[in-house]
Amino acid sequence: MLPAAVILDIATGLLKGPITQALEGFIKDAALRRQLEADLKARLTDHLAQSVALQQAVVLAEVNSEHWLTRSWRPMLMLLMMAFLVLTGLVLPLGDLILGHIIPFNPHWQAIPPQFWDFLVVGMGGYIGGRSLEKIAGQVLAGKAGR
Repeated sequence: MLPAAVILDIATGLLKGPITQALEGFIKDAALRRQLEADLKARLTDHLAQSVALQQAVVLAEVNSEHWLTRSWRPMLMLLMMAFLVLTGLVLPLGDLILGHIIPFNPHWQAIPPQFWDFLVVGMGGYIGGRSLEKIAGQVLAGKAGR
């Protein structure tokens, strides 16, 4: 899934490009056309905000769950992916070097599909960024309570 900011950028580009051209072709009144463009952008922004709120609710429900697996599946998945990277990027090349020949195991780095890297970047970035924001928010709230 694309981040909401990327989706908003794509949608804004569509509004400034093909959609605006289509509106210009059908609606000659410039004020009405601008009003429709603004309405479309506002509706899109509202829809994206609702989508982000729903995603946030799902994550919060998982984090606040009583069951350990529900709370832990995202960090466990990221750890599993990192273990795979350590295996393919460190352990196997070291084994190749120590044994003096290539260990018959594929994939190595070049065989890892780009979608895996994208998933890892988004997953780790979201997890690390989310944890950082959580800690910062705790400090900010503690600072406001101390005042």
